[in-house]
Amino acid sequence: MRTGLTLGEQVVLLGLEEDSGALREPLRVGFAVAAAPLLELTRSGHVVVRDGKLVAAETAPPTEPVAAALAEQLRERPDASPQVWLLAIRERALSAAYEGLQRKGLVREEGKRVLGVFGSHRYPVTDPAVPADLRRELATVVLEGQEPDAETAALIALLHHAGLHALVLPDADDAKAVEARMGAIAEGQGPADQLGDAVQSALRALVVLTAASVPGMFT
Repeated sequence: MRTGLTLGEQVVLLGLEEDSGALREPLRVGFAVAAAPLLELTRSGHVVVRDGKLVAAETAPPTEPVAAALAEQLRERPDASPQVWLLAIRERALSAAYEGLQRKGLVREEGKRVLGVFGSHRYPVTDPAVPADLRRELATVVLEGQEPDAETAALIALLHHAGLHALVLPDADDAKAVEARMGAIAEGQGPADQLGDAVQSALRALVVLTAASVPGMFT
């Protein structure tokens, strides 16, 4: 898959309601986007697994700003859990994805951001053919069994770990089969266990924090 989009931009594009520009599953999408640079850092060798833990390698820092911020988190807070790193960069990663999609002319900005929260800020899709093509390519891998290239496999791993299977193929007849196939692909993506645990733990942590801040929100 060669879309010219970053992994984070692809996740956001799949998560947007095309007409309204509202983001579906914002918590899950947010952490998938935050995890994208972590996956990229493991693929580039900037982050390695040592004694079962993700650690920053002794290499030159990455040039991409969000990836650099995440690498700095690993260096400065090596004993923190991966979900702490993801929480630290989540909003920055989302901002970068939206801004990238705007620069590429794929979304337009509507509304205002309130206190840094994207819920009041919408990004209608200006070219629905792009997410449609992206889903079509994902369908050939997930439903038809085509072998994924490295970028497609990485995207599927992020979507799987964040529980975003329905964003990939919302009309699929067998949701369990989709989840199983995406899970099998995710297993081959670097430190899959650490990445999956990081995303899922970060989701749980934010749900707990949000529920504590807004009583009754999840009841």
